[in-house]
Amino acid sequence: MPCSAAFIQATDRTSYSAMNLSSKILKNTTLQRLYLFLIILLIPAIHFIPVNTFAQECINTKFLFDVKPNADQPSDLAIAPNGDIYLVDGINNRIVVVDSEGRWKFEFGTEGAGNGQFNRPLGIDISENGNVFIADTGNHRIQAFDLKGNFQNAFTVRTGSQQTRSDPVDVAVSKFKNYLYVSDNDNQKIRVYDRSGNLEFEWGKFGEGQGEFRYPGIMAINQINEVFVVDVLNTRVQKFDPFGQFITSIGIWGVLPGKFFRPKGVAIDKQNRVFISDSYMGVIQVFTDVGSFIGIVCDTGKKRTFNTPVGIAVDKNNRLLVVEMRSNKITVLKIL
Repeated sequence: MPCSAAFIQATDRTSYSAMNLSSKILKNTTLQRLYLFLIILLIPAIHFIPVNTFAQECINTKFLFDVKPNADQPSDLAIAPNGDIYLVDGINNRIVVVDSEGRWKFEFGTEGAGNGQFNRPLGIDISENGNVFIADTGNHRIQAFDLKGNFQNAFTVRTGSQQTRSDPVDVAVSKFKNYLYVSDNDNQKIRVYDRSGNLEFEWGKFGEGQGEFRYPGIMAINQINEVFVVDVLNTRVQKFDPFGQFITSIGIWGVLPGKFFRPKGVAIDKQNRVFISDSYMGVIQVFTDVGSFIGIVCDTGKKRTFNTPVGIAVDKNNRLLVVEMRSNKITVLKIL
């Protein structure tokens, strides 16, 4: 089944008002294929969730500030070693960089297929030594930059015996052997590369079993190099060891605490708690690293709702940063 058809069938509960919202994207057939990942899966329909659904389980936070960098449906972000925030503004084919307080610093990237150019990038991660890796989705590749946005190198993500090009949607950097983990949304796989772009190994196939995926998306890696993969249409996050061996699964389908409708982002804090955003329900839930539900992100004791939360991160100052896609901003909260 074509990727786009699978997306449409899998979202029959949702409103297609999202399509009208992003009609300018759909005028281009290439973007239609690439950005169904954002338009249909990441933009929720308006629906009713009981006010008290999450009333008793709160992870309290304090609002600090918003960052509004004139982005258009941003998808992901990453934190540099110095605290700077790098935001993927894929529709504008650029990376926006602000400091830790949200003040504008610079941007890099233009539309195209050359070195340092982008075609609708979606995912990002930054290594401890300051290498910035971008999932350049429409160009079927991973690009690497320094912290100033200077191009370093790139490699194409390919699949199968025919070595056809894939559309990577995220990249995650591991300290374990300097591996780069790439989520291949088209082929339901996680591909693992060295820093030079040589494929080391891969795992996954379409399905609902352990280690199988229905559109893998954003990833996170904890302090002991375990890999957490948002398995979007299986409404769960799967946890693997560095070699792709299944460990556990977090969440099932639903709208009650500990369940997901459209999980999108994942981040891990210093306590090894797992934060997971749900773009449909507009909330962020928190779990132990073995999958036990802890609570929901709250503000003054009440459930905090976000406008299509997608990529998230927790920085060294224990702040939660949330990309609110439909509001075109980053929300920064202090975890109390």
